[in-house]
Amino acid sequence: MNSRVLVCIPTYCESENIARLIEEIFSLQIPGLEILIADDASPDNTATIAENMRDRYPSLTVLKRKPPYGRGAAGRELFVYAQKNNFDAVIEMDADFSHDPKAILQLLKALENSDLVIGSRFVQGGSDAERPKGRQILTRWANFYARFLLRISVQDTNSGYRAWSQKALEALEPQTLRAQGPAIVHEALFRAARKKIKIQEIPIRFVDRKLGFSKLNLGKLAYGYFWILRLAVLGK
Repeated sequence: MNSRVLVCIPTYCESENIARLIEEIFSLQIPGLEILIADDASPDNTATIAENMRDRYPSLTVLKRKPPYGRGAAGRELFVYAQKNNFDAVIEMDADFSHDPKAILQLLKALENSDLVIGSRFVQGGSDAERPKGRQILTRWANFYARFLLRISVQDTNSGYRAWSQKALEALEPQTLRAQGPAIVHEALFRAARKKIKIQEIPIRFVDRKLGFSKLNLGKLAYGYFWILRLAVLGK
């Protein structure tokens, strides 16, 4: 039986990146691969650009999300879709090319011996050197904060480049995820660790986006810190 792989990409205002990203992912020629774009009503026509590519790529699905918007809600919806449609492997990644599409091959290879594979900047061979120094320091501080409070041995808790097996996705119970922003990556990892899912990290080269603009701001950062603290205190 052939494996079915779903690449999940939440988007907001990624019109400068989305077409090339779709092309590069499908160019990997992975059997059984599908792409699901979940767009939060981007005013720059990100969803329309993706929809216009469906004639070339029938395995592409574009989900025009309804409120509430945000990374957390989009991630939850993507996971629920993947679980309901019985995909064997699920890749989650960003749309801005900070995650190299070619690394999907390595993530899937590693998933053969694990249930959750994390593309990590902070294991041997990983890299986060091309971003501004201030962003690097902030990322390392946030990573230390999450690892310490959540007592997780994963080196890169902030990475949103991950591969999930069907078993891991079922254990995650995605329909019950609650984080509304980027903190969903910590909530999902926290659950996986508590369920004793077999987790592996592989090195990736993380780069800063070249096109478009970052959606991360101080408000989202503060919410993320609060959510990690909440998980540590309440355990859920």
